[in-house]
Amino acid sequence: MSAKPTVHPSAPTQRLRRMGLATMATAGLIALFGALSPPAQAATKDAVIEAVQLPAWVERNGQRRAARPGDKLLVNDTAVTAESSRMLLRLPDRSVIKLGEKTEFRIETLAAKQQGFAGPSHTQSALRLITGVFRYATDYTSKALGNTRDISLQMTTATVGIRGTDFWSMTDADHDAVCLFEGSVAVERDSREDILLDKPGAFWVIRTNQPEQAAGQASPDALQKFIAQAELKPGSGVLLQGGRWRTVAALLPSGSAAADLRTRLQTAGYPAEILGKQGHYEVRINDLATELDAQAVLERLKADASLGVTSGRVALAAQ
Repeated sequence: MSAKPTVHPSAPTQRLRRMGLATMATAGLIALFGALSPPAQAATKDAVIEAVQLPAWVERNGQRRAARPGDKLLVNDTAVTAESSRMLLRLPDRSVIKLGEKTEFRIETLAAKQQGFAGPSHTQSALRLITGVFRYATDYTSKALGNTRDISLQMTTATVGIRGTDFWSMTDADHDAVCLFEGSVAVERDSREDILLDKPGAFWVIRTNQPEQAAGQASPDALQKFIAQAELKPGSGVLLQGGRWRTVAALLPSGSAAADLRTRLQTAGYPAEILGKQGHYEVRINDLATELDAQAVLERLKADASLGVTSGRVALAAQ
């Protein structure tokens, strides 16, 4: 997950624009999964989980539970992803947050106000990237509606002032890094002049116990790596609202055995449920996007001996 791109002082901006960095990841995935999701509802004042690449969790009041699409991420909640996991969130102004693997992310404040019944909204929020990978993108409809925002992202050594934009960032024990795809961001540090990133591909990094370097330009290869780090991977265990496939972990004759398995799966980051079927109890995970996603989850469960899943099957929601 380390950010070690080749930095070029003057990589051509037009080449970056041809790569479609401003829209390709957000638009592509929303288009891919959007047909399966329910129609858009009235605006919410909370962040909402739209999709999860399992396993992942939400921590609230010291309790950790498996994350699932449709859950709200409230103030002081922490979203947590495991290795090879991802999460996609939507803020009240419809801007999108994507979290990469092995990431911990918290909403510290969030307030949204709307002008009239259908007027533009203004969102104020303080976000914290505790560790891992983060991407933020303003939704096209949010721009068209005239929504505004005052959002900041706190990392280990710096705070990113978010303006209507599309950017990537990461933090870990070794460094903080920020890369701009579209718009502009201001990197703020204590007692130092802010660093403005306002050109596509602009890149800033500070490494632990090393002198700070001037912002530069990330190479196209580095940009592609940054984008991939926060993207959902179809066929890898993606859940979303309206997903029509399920993973059936087991069909058990005992309700207590089914409850024990459900608890193990939920603790491991899989939002399992129980359904009674003709005197037996089916433990399953719903809302998977495709058959491949359901199969990927089943194989992952069977590979972890501590979960106790030895067979199982995948099925359409109607089956």
